[in-house]
Amino acid sequence: SFNTLFNYSTRGLSLVESIWFFNINNYPATTNKNVTLADARTINKSCDFWITDPPYADAVHYHELSELFLAWDRKFIQKCFPEWYTDSKRVLAVKGTGEDFNQSMIEIYRNLAQNMPDNGMQVVMFTHQSPAVWADLTLILWSAGLHVTAAWNIATETESGGLKEGNYVKGTVILVLRKRTTSATAFTDEITFEIQEEVKQQIDSMRTLEDKEDPNFSDADYLLAAYAATLKILTSYEKIGDINVEYELSKPRDGKNIGPVEAIINNAIRTAYDYLIPQAFDSFIWKNLSAEERFFIKGMELEKSNVYQLGAYQEMARGFGVKEFKEMLFSTKANQVRFKTPTEFGNRGLGNADAFGNTLLRQVLMSISQSEKEQNGQAGRAWLKNEVEDYWNKRQTIIELLKYFSTTEHIDHMQHWESPSTYAKYLVELISNDGV
Repeated sequence: SFNTLFNYSTRGLSLVESIWFFNINNYPATTNKNVTLADARTINKSCDFWITDPPYADAVHYHELSELFLAWDRKFIQKCFPEWYTDSKRVLAVKGTGEDFNQSMIEIYRNLAQNMPDNGMQVVMFTHQSPAVWADLTLILWSAGLHVTAAWNIATETESGGLKEGNYVKGTVILVLRKRTTSATAFTDEITFEIQEEVKQQIDSMRTLEDKEDPNFSDADYLLAAYAATLKILTSYEKIGDINVEYELSKPRDGKNIGPVEAIINNAIRTAYDYLIPQAFDSFIWKNLSAEERFFIKGMELEKSNVYQLGAYQEMARGFGVKEFKEMLFSTKANQVRFKTPTEFGNRGLGNADAFGNTLLRQVLMSISQSEKEQNGQAGRAWLKNEVEDYWNKRQTIIELLKYFSTTEHIDHMQHWESPSTYAKYLVELISNDGV
């Protein structure tokens, strides 16, 4: 087809040529350049900066991707660049998991560190959501004698027209590393507070840059920032407690045996979750909620963001330290996970010995259920006044929880919360104006 040119009516006939032909002025490059395809373990050329985008454990099989393109381009390459190779280099690929992968990565980063000056710098791009993989990366960089001195989370993925939805990672962590020159040592309990403060600072820096009207980052990206913050602190010490780097890297990553570095990273994740307070939620009240209550509210945030994958809820449960949460869910089917509404909860599990059944939030959900059942907000208020011990001192927290649930009223994909949110608004007014 011959599409209409955007500048069709703006040029005379003599200037139409410039629409179709673009003259490129070639100039010789006089820089000192060296482009080489080589094994990073055998490089012996010194550079001030090394920029690497390493394989993310078993997340992407790059060696297979390279052979896919080679299958298409082999004849073209042989004809145009006869000095290039066109055979597979799969045997040289750094791939998989476990001790072989870790040792290959250590050899690479140790070699790059040896081939840069003392004031040199490395930039590493890394994206992964597994604490175990980040623990391995920490040990690899640590063993290579490198120290993470700065980290940024950069939004590297745009919306993909409905192909991806939810809480997937949209950013890549950019780590800046230098040679570790200190011989400082520390114990695990000594660096806990230091890591917590670094996690908060990292999240604050991302929030400062965030576009409030068109957010770039999800909770998953803020958790990546927590991983990076942990790396900054851990790699700044020559030795931490009795952590044996070689031994930890030799252990299989089977999810059963959690090493000390992974445990530290899990604590950093918990700090991040505690710090990621939902918008308009009072920070003081948030800090006084139980882990189960915070998990339920953040789970509602996932549902608001169209996240229905069970893995996202499991990951968040680990972050909050919540072991049992299946009873909170209406559905556990693949890509259909969501929490129960107040009516779906009813009085099941209320007051049970489990942590969630004894929470104030559970009583608030029951008050909304009573209001729906009686079609009268007074019924919900009466329930709270009769069932909640120390009602008057807990009234402000009750109001804050009800205000949060009232925000779900006009969300298209959460129509099951339309009626509960309406009664939550009624209860906010009734309890706010309640008197002795």
